[in-house]
Amino acid sequence: MKTKLTLTIIGTIQVLQAILYSAFASSSIDMMFNVGEEAATLAVLFQYAIAPAFLMIGLMLLFMRDIAVEYAKKLLLAVIIAYIPLFLTFYMMANSPLTQMGISDFAIDILMFGLVVFTYLKPKGA
Repeated sequence: MKTKLTLTIIGTIQVLQAILYSAFASSSIDMMFNVGEEAATLAVLFQYAIAPAFLMIGLMLLFMRDIAVEYAKKLLLAVIIAYIPLFLTFYMMANSPLTQMGISDFAIDILMFGLVVFTYLKPKGA
């Protein structure tokens, strides 16, 4: 798969996540967690805090999508490596009594990971 296309897809999703995390912080916390008011407020603040990280990652991927395949593969490898601890976190969250999360809540990340692995293994230039 073309590295430019994969970087565009993943970057766009990251930017959209940043926007949606901020726009729907309160309502998403109510859906995802079984916690009291103080903990929910703290979770909303964490949503606001993590949104710029998604924005930064997304913009970096979008701005770097025209690079040579050898460098694009390094970006893709970084995404693969970062997903490993993220999936461990997803597992812990899905098994916590404080959350109402399951595998379906992480479907977009699983799809993005699959796309990145596929492109990393079979990269094509622009």
